[in-house]
Formats: sequence, structure tokens, C-alpha cells
Amino acid sequence: MSIQLSCNDYAWPTLSHTVVMAIIADLGFGAIDVGLFADATHVTLASVRENPQRRAESLCRSVEQHGLVVADVFLTASLDLTRLTPTSRNAGDQAELQEIFAATVEFASATNAPGITLLPGVVSDNQSQHMAIALAAAGLAPLVGLGAERGLAVSVEPHVGSCIETPEATRDLLDLCPGLTVTLDPGHFAFLGTDVASMLTLADRVRHVQLRPGGHGVMQTRLPENRIDFRSLVTGLVESGYSGYLASEFVWMEKWGCDMTDNVAESGRLGQLLREILSEVDR
Repeated sequence: MSIQLSCNDYAWPTLSHTVVMAIIADLGFGAIDVGLFADATHVTLASVRENPQRRAESLCRSVEQHGLVVADVFLTASLDLTRLTPTSRNAGDQAELQEIFAATVEFASATNAPGITLLPGVVSDNQSQHMAIALAAAGLAPLVGLGAERGLAVSVEPHVGSCIETPEATRDLLDLCPGLTVTLDPGHFAFLGTDVASMLTLADRVRHVQLRPGGHGVMQTRLPENRIDFRSLVTGLVESGYSGYLASEFVWMEKWGCDMTDNVAESGRLGQLLREILSEVDR
């Protein structure tokens, strides 16, 4: 598969899912990234756990009506990032996470998504980063296995505040967990000052890519203020053999000032830029 573009559905949490899909299709994207963030997204965890097949069938009807396909399912089992993650050691959390993930696998498989993204977990108090990464690897291994049984790739998104805030730490986790892949969101790396060349050291394990304008100390901004070298990033990914999706991933939340952009206009502008870059790379 050649590189294609997708857009996330959680950019517009206050709109109906039908309207969101219409926006995504109208902006020229051919695929949708489906957020599954506890009960804060259009597709809720409760509905997937209750009946993953039925929820997938309902979603697919809407997706197909808008001429879209599902590019990724992004699971965040709890909005408290210390709970229900691969590093959590609260009693029962790992068993519940595996139960949730099994339902998510059934849901994602029924939507024909190529894979599932989840967060790697955090470094707890009185714990070293090395210990947290080891815990993450142990918690992720059975999830990678569950995904593989249904032909689904499983990836983690390195993010600010996680146990893998840098490409080097991410590589440490990948080395400990064979089969695990990466959902690359360069905005989180760039926020902490990491350059594109360092991000591209992970290119061999990147499964999915989420993009939005940002830079050092800036998580999300308008495209004219972008400081991430998208051209070098996309070119490097293409040269590495990447053939997945490039997802426009604007979010709407007060944290990091991510409620200050017009997500419709900026998603459209980013999509156009990515098409231009891909056209240049293919010449």
C-alpha cells in the first residue's frame, strides 16, 4: 500500500460522529482514525466492551456512507494515565486491560483497521525509567500477541509524560518487546526539543504517523507557525520503506493550549501540505 492520508475523529468532540465524518470526507481525506478514549470519544469504551461486533458494524455503516475506511483505532482505556496502562500495577489493572484490549481487537478487526495504537504507560513515583520501560514491555507483550492472532499490528505512541519521551527510550522498549511497533507523533518529541533526524531512527518500527503543527514547547499551532520539518520527516519515512497512513491529528483540549486552533481549517491546510509533499517525493 502506498502512503495515504487519514484524519482523526476526536478533533471535534462536540460534534456528532456523522458530522465529523462528513467534515473529514469533505476535506479530502480517505480514511479516519477512530479514538477510543474511555467514554470521552464518539466511540465509547463502554459500547465496545458491551458488544464489539455490533459497535463495529454500526461504525462501518457510517464510515462507508462517507466513502472512508478506518486507518487506526487509538485506545486509551482510562483518562487517568496511571491506570489501565501497560505499566500500571494497581490490583487487577493488567487483567482488566487485557480484557479491554481483547474487545478492542475484536472491534478493530471487524472495522478492517490495520492496527491499534495505545499509550505505553508512565514512570511512577519511586521508580526508575528503566524499571518503567521493563514493566511496559511485560504489559505490552500479551497485547501484541492478542493483536497478532487477528492480524492486527499493535503500536505505542511515545508522548510527553510517558516512560518513553525520547527516541532512545522508545528504542529500549522496542528492543524488549518484539513485534511491538510505533505510532509516531512527532509533536510530542518536538515539544521536548527532539529533531526530525533523531525521530527517524525509529523509522524501521513505525506503523502509523500522527501529525499536527508544533515545535519546541508548542504542542499544537497553526500551520504557518509550524516548526516541525514535515518534508524531511515524510521524505525519511518514504526512504525507509514506510507505506502506512499519515494522519492529521489536531486535538481539542485546554491542555497545552490545544483549544486555540480552528481544527477544520488547519486539518484542511495540513492535508493539502501533505499531498504536496507526497507528490514531490514521488517525482
